[in-house]
Amino acid sequence: MKKIMILAILLILIINGFAQEEGVYNRFRHSREEYIAVMRDLANDNVRNIDCNDERERTEINMCKTVFYSDTSSFESKRETIQILRPTNCQEVIDFYIDILKNETDTRIRHNVLECLGWTRAKSSIPFLLEVANKENDLAFVKNIARVLCVMEEFDKASFILDRLCFNEDGSVNKDCIETYAFTGKDELVKNYYLSEWEKDNDEDNKFRIALRLTEYGIYDITFSIIKENLLGTDRWKRYSALAGLGAIATEEALELIENCMDDDDIVIANYAKFVLLCLKEGRRYE
Repeated sequence: MKKIMILAILLILIINGFAQEEGVYNRFRHSREEYIAVMRDLANDNVRNIDCNDERERTEINMCKTVFYSDTSSFESKRETIQILRPTNCQEVIDFYIDILKNETDTRIRHNVLECLGWTRAKSSIPFLLEVANKENDLAFVKNIARVLCVMEEFDKASFILDRLCFNEDGSVNKDCIETYAFTGKDELVKNYYLSEWEKDNDEDNKFRIALRLTEYGIYDITFSIIKENLLGTDRWKRYSALAGLGAIATEEALELIENCMDDDDIVIANYAKFVLLCLKEGRRYE
């Protein structure tokens, strides 16, 4: 039965064209797309598409603005006010958030407001966000703006604002920007970064982490052995992660290793092995 399952999955992969660059959808090679799709669904489910001219809605909006601008407002009261309005897509609320970004000095509040703009997918705020990012020298804040633009699926704009702060004098990319660049879809830049890191004398844990990232970018020949080694170890988190890495590799040997874990003594590992194989069989979840 196990051999039949492996052959069936391999047949599905072969029929659809095997390599990632040929356009096959293997969700373990497309974690970014999966994450974006999940975030899109969450945003669509949580935004309140209300009548912005409704008297009750306007009263609530005005009340929240009054509380926020009160001289006695604490960080907690400001944050609660923002959370109340967070799922509201009215332009008045978006303008309120922009005004906060212009005038608020508390970095925590500014980051909260950026998150709200992302959740409401407030595209009318994009020109302002680009203007702020062009003047801001706080890398953490610019990365947060980039992530918000990614939630709005404005990936090119997100990448553009990162470029100003994310390169060192020697032309190398700042390591603190890599995860955000990965979200923007700069695959070649991210892959080359991890390949350069792979060549360094890393400890075993870091080498394994890099190997897992490289599998997402189609690098299997140098990563398979360390991923297999961690699957056969005793650390549950590493074994769990190794299963995902093998799912990205998806060769016959990789599939057989996953299959062998279906009866593992660790129920978490056994269940995740079954899940990985099911994912490979089902393919794309989101359009």
